[in-house]
Amino acid sequence: MPNLKIWKSQQLQRLRNDSERLFDRLCSDFGLPSLCQPLAEVDLTIKDLPDEVIVEAQLPGVKPEDLAIEINGDMLSISCTQQEEAAGETRSSLMEHRFKLPCKVRSEDVVAELTGTMLRIIMPKCRKPQARRVPILLKHRS
Repeated sequence: MPNLKIWKSQQLQRLRNDSERLFDRLCSDFGLPSLCQPLAEVDLTIKDLPDEVIVEAQLPGVKPEDLAIEINGDMLSISCTQQEEAAGETRSSLMEHRFKLPCKVRSEDVVAELTGTMLRIIMPKCRKPQARRVPILLKHRS
């Protein structure tokens, strides 16, 4: 099983590198490297622990009111909208990460904390159904 985790980590890193190159190319084509570059550099970590899943992301300059976190089944979406004023213009940037969680979580018990630049989302896992022996009732024929 450790080899699977290493392979999965390598695949995720390859996907991240590919998406960063895509953002870089797209932004340079539109002449917007300063807007897209910070969005492609979000440092995101997923920890699959026995009782919970923890997602940590470094988000410099982000305020709690800029963030939106949604869980739908086993999908997590983190989005951030920021507005920046410069030279009398207001620029908006949007960052969104969506990914499949390793299992379903109890969405009603999820907690998100923003400490400085670190966003931490703690998601308790759903309990697996326990095997239960079903008693057999004996009924007499009438």
